[in-house]
Amino acid sequence: AIQWDFNNEFVCSSLAVYFEVHGSGGTSKEGANGILFHPEAVQPLKDQASTMRFYESCRALMGDEGPEMADVARAMERKNLHKAEEKWKAKHGSLWAGKFDVCPVVRVHPAVTLKDILLDDRMIVPNFLPTFLVFPEEHPAHLEFLKERNCLGVIAPKGME
Repeated sequence: AIQWDFNNEFVCSSLAVYFEVHGSGGTSKEGANGILFHPEAVQPLKDQASTMRFYESCRALMGDEGPEMADVARAMERKNLHKAEEKWKAKHGSLWAGKFDVCPVVRVHPAVTLKDILLDDRMIVPNFLPTFLVFPEEHPAHLEFLKERNCLGVIAPKGME
């Protein structure tokens, strides 16, 4: 048993695993059906070109391309953030008004592979790091979590759906 798992609750057969479903669609600031993303929300990268721009911008911000390029990248990111904030304020009146709700979730079947999860249309990987929410099935925190979140369904292995 693990030292912090006092009740031996963290065993595979009794765990509930979820991933969050972030906003989807469209360009970096406006999604499908005119959905406007909050400037602090996860921004989907829809194709290889947008992913490469994001990656190159991150490299420049870290200074990999030299201090001058880091300054240029920082200025561009500030400009883009300012534009996104202005769009949000124009629509909602305030940066904090209409703040995005808690993300819905999808439950992960224990037999699903990571590849199946990553290929699911609802999965958006924030900053190239897949994140999951894990709870012991009968734990009070899990029950509270389900009260706060909308579960959109279960991703199951092919043939078990």
